[in-house]
Amino acid sequence: MKKKILIVAFCLVLGLVFSAQAFADNLKEEAETIVDKARIVMEEVKNAPDSGAAYDLIRQSAGVVILPDMFKGGFILGGSYGKGVVVAHKDGKWSGPAFVYIGAGSIGFQIGVQLTDLILVVIGQNTMDSFMRSNFKLGVDAAVAAGPVGAQATAATDLFLKGGIYSYSRAKGLFAGVSLEGAGMGTEFDLNRAYYQTTSNPKEILNGQVETPESGKKLFEALSAFIKQ
Repeated sequence: MKKKILIVAFCLVLGLVFSAQAFADNLKEEAETIVDKARIVMEEVKNAPDSGAAYDLIRQSAGVVILPDMFKGGFILGGSYGKGVVVAHKDGKWSGPAFVYIGAGSIGFQIGVQLTDLILVVIGQNTMDSFMRSNFKLGVDAAVAAGPVGAQATAATDLFLKGGIYSYSRAKGLFAGVSLEGAGMGTEFDLNRAYYQTTSNPKEILNGQVETPESGKKLFEALSAFIKQ
C-alpha cells in the first residue's frame, strides 16, 4: 500500500515538474513571438503614408512602446487588452525590450480604421521612468495624446515640451493618431523572466543591465533603420 502511495506521489510530482517546464517554454515562445511581431511592425510602418511626424518624434524619444496585433473591432471597443514591448532610447542607443500590457474600457478612434497595432512614442525621461513601475495610467500618471501625422508640427506642442506619450495606430497599411486616455499599462513580469531567464525587473532591463537576446537586437536594428530613413 505504501509503495503504491509513493508511486502515485512520485507521478504527481513528476507531472507538476513537466507542467511547470511546459508553461515556461510556452512563455518563452510567446515572448519571442511578441518581439518578432514588434520588429515586423516597425519594418512595415516605414512605408506607411503620413509616418513622417512619427519619424521625427521617435528620433527624439526617450523610448518606444510597440503593441502588435491588439484589437479587432469597430469604431469603439470595450474591454480592450494587449501585450507588447517597451524599449528605452538614450544617447542614440536602444536598451530592453521589457514586456508590458495595456488595458482599457474603451478606445476612441481618431479616424475610422480598424486598430491592430499600437506604437507609443515616449517623450522625456520622467515619462520613460513610468515604465519602470509595475503599473500606471495613461492621462493620469503620464500625459498622452494622439500622435500628429503628415506635415503636422510636433516641436511646439505642450506635450512635446513637457513630456508624455504620443500614440499611433496601424491597420491595413493605414497610420493614424489614436486616443488612449484612461488606459492602464503595466509590466508583464512573467514574460520578462521567460525572455531573459535572469531577471523580470523592468528597471534593470531598460537600463541595459542585462544582455539583449538576438530577437531584441533585431528589433533595435528595425528602430534604427526607421529613424535613419
